[in-house]
Amino acid sequence: MTELFLITAVLIILLLIYGYLSNGMLAVEHYPLSVWGDGEPVKIVMLADLHGSSFGSGNRRLIQKIQRESPDIICMAGDMTVKNGKGTDSCLALCKELLEICPVFYAPGNHEIRMACYEHFVEELKKSGVVWLDNALHDLVIRSRRIRVYGLNLEEELYHKFWRKTEFDSDRMELYLGPARKECFNLLLAHNPEYFKEYQEWGADLVLSGHVHGGIARLPLLGGVIAPSLQPFPAYDAGLFQRGKSRMVLTRGLGTHHIRLRFFNAPEISVINLS
Repeated sequence: MTELFLITAVLIILLLIYGYLSNGMLAVEHYPLSVWGDGEPVKIVMLADLHGSSFGSGNRRLIQKIQRESPDIICMAGDMTVKNGKGTDSCLALCKELLEICPVFYAPGNHEIRMACYEHFVEELKKSGVVWLDNALHDLVIRSRRIRVYGLNLEEELYHKFWRKTEFDSDRMELYLGPARKECFNLLLAHNPEYFKEYQEWGADLVLSGHVHGGIARLPLLGGVIAPSLQPFPAYDAGLFQRGKSRMVLTRGLGTHHIRLRFFNAPEISVINLS
């Protein structure tokens, strides 16, 4: 019995060490999506949930991996900082570096909107050249492709635990963003993926989301174990999802917050190729 206990204890310790060290891993996941059928592709890099983490001094490893992808645009889908204000300076520095590569679009998550320094942070982002999308939109033309980028900012009540879930519908989406335009490719940055059905009904062609951190741990067949709402085995944990003609890329995110462990769930840079 004592020998079994020691073996179990050692395995648990090794697993915890692995979970902690996994925070420093950095994977690049590619999502090829057929959208237009011909012409040159449009490449998007999506980042989310950095939470003030750093990959090398000044996030050098993160920046270098993004540079190698040569994206047309970079989209930040929220929670690049922490609600107590941690990570604002490093996020601003990262954005300035990324703007040397291509335009950067940023929509808030539930952590940014709770920061006491929110307004100052947003002002500094805008000064740097970041396109800040707080229930706002921006029109782009990339190689003759008309893309309308929307950034959704949900109220804090829409991030509550699953047993306090707030009603949400596509009509409410129109109050935030107005109607989706059918003549454009509608790209929606929406931090919380739980409302993919409502995003699809509103008219999003592609949704970029984060928030779930891949479910903290990932198990074969079962996927992510738990969402920030404490929903076990959430329907949307990580990867590519589709409803009708709408698709959602849900990143595992870059950092962690309350639970600083990752199991079989490396931090992710998402690269979306629209062709």
